[in-house]
This record gives sequence, C-alpha cells and structure tokens, in this order.
Amino acid sequence: MSIGPAESACSNCGTALVGGFCHVCGQKRFVESDRRFGHLLHQFFASVTDVDGRAWRTVRALLFQPGLLTGEYFAGRRARWLSPVSLFLAVSVLYFFAPMRGGDLTLQFNQQVPGSIRSLALGPDETLTPAQIAASAQAHSAWTAPWIERRVARRDAALRAATKGAAGYSYRDYRLAYDAKANDVSKALVILHVPAAALALMLMFAWQRRYFAEHFVFALHYLAFWMFALVLVSQLINVIRLLPDALQPSDAVYDWLMRTVLPAYVVIALHRAYATSWPTAILAGFGLVAAIVIFNLYVYHAIQFIVTFALT
Repeated sequence: MSIGPAESACSNCGTALVGGFCHVCGQKRFVESDRRFGHLLHQFFASVTDVDGRAWRTVRALLFQPGLLTGEYFAGRRARWLSPVSLFLAVSVLYFFAPMRGGDLTLQFNQQVPGSIRSLALGPDETLTPAQIAASAQAHSAWTAPWIERRVARRDAALRAATKGAAGYSYRDYRLAYDAKANDVSKALVILHVPAAALALMLMFAWQRRYFAEHFVFALHYLAFWMFALVLVSQLINVIRLLPDALQPSDAVYDWLMRTVLPAYVVIALHRAYATSWPTAILAGFGLVAAIVIFNLYVYHAIQFIVTFALT
C-alpha cells in the first residue's frame, strides 16, 4: 500500500495535476518509484552528464557568445540560463580558490607602499634602485604610509618590552603578514568593480533609458568572463611551465593575450546586448575599460589596502 500523496495532486504544493508536471510549481508528478535509490542515482548522473542543462549552456554562452546572456536578460528570456548573480558567485568561488600565477588584481605590500617603506622591508637578498626608493607607489600612499609606520613602531616597542629587548618587530615582519592576506582580500573584493562598471554603462547608454539593474547585469557577466578567462589562462601557464624552457613563451605573451581578449570581448558583448552599432560599441568598450582602470587605480587599490591593513 502506497504511503505517498495521491497522484492527482502535486506533492509539493497540492495543486491538482494535469499531465506529468505541476503547472504551478513545476515539480514532476510523484510516483512510488521516486522513493528508490536507483532514482537518486539517475538524478545524479543526469545532472552531471546533462550538457544541455542550464549550467553548461550558460557557461558556453558566457565564454563563446559575448553579450548573449545579457541580451537574453534584457529581453526577459531568463528560464534557460543561470541567473546573473548565481553565475557570478559560482565563477567567483572558482576564481577565489584557483591557484594563480600573477595577472590578477592582487597588490602585494611592495606595490602598495612608497619606496621609502619598501626599502625598510627588504629581504636578505633584495635590493632597490634609487628610482624605486624614490617611487611614491599608489595614490593613497601619501596618507596610508604613516599608518604602517605607527603600527610597526607600536609592535616593535611592545615586543621589545615583552622580551626585554631580545626580539623586535620589523617592517619585513609586517610585509610578510600583509602579503599572506593580500591575495584573499583582493579576490573577495573583486565584486566592487561591478557597480563601478554599471555606473559607467548607465552614463554612456543613458539614451537607452535602461534601469541601473540592467547595466549591473552586463557588468556581472563581463566580470564573470574576466575571472573565468584569467583562471583558464593561469592554469594554462601552470601546464606550460612543465615544458622545457626553450618551449616556454615569455610572460609578455600572456599579458598581451588578456589585453587583447578582454577589450575584444567587451566590444562584441556591448554590440550584441545593447543592440548598438560597431562604432558605438567600440567607443563604449574603451570607455568601460577606462572607467574600470580608473576605479581600480584610485578606489579599489585603496579599499584593498585598508581591508588588508585592518586584518593584519
């Protein structure tokens, strides 16, 4: 005797069923065989091997059809795709845990401080040129450098008092602590570029009278592609590093690969998503990249430093 709900009503919401699926919540009609372990295994293998599923379909569109996902979102055709937020979060997790070999947004201690402080944090085999010592580093360095000086001085005094002068705390010690956190902080804060990019798009495409949320969606898709492409290229570098030195291209090859792919992608994506002409897409693409670079230099670097400083 069955203990399940009647087949004439949806077991999820109770709506009367007509056909194999509920027209209200979409759940499949429950049958007794759904209780068996074989059904659970079938669901698992179906989800793994379903190349036409939403996840695989969305990733393919993100990588090989720039602007399609945003254009579909604008048109209201959303059921076939992962939501922009879900896609961005999934790629963010991949980006966060993927081993990287440079090329991302992380700035280490030496890149965040002026040369005068950098010279005090040198390792045993490191040296700086006079030009590097005189360098002013980031835009925020003029007002954040004293923070480091005060912190190192306080920790040095506290450690010397605790050890009766046997040990001290150096700029090198703080540099090591900072660098240990900088990468994770940078990857966690990458989402800050999304609202900045969306604002730039809203200003450039004001004549289309779109909602800010729609520009936000384009920014989510573009930054998701950026992170995905960076992970793929970084892993490619890891593989090529296993080859003999004679077969390895210079690091400049990878830099120019990203500098070519990212602008080209955004121009194609803008052309398709905003249904605009190629000249307009090219101008908007350069405008968007410029806005992201300006935000990165004058806002993101400062926020990244402040958060990392607070955690160390």
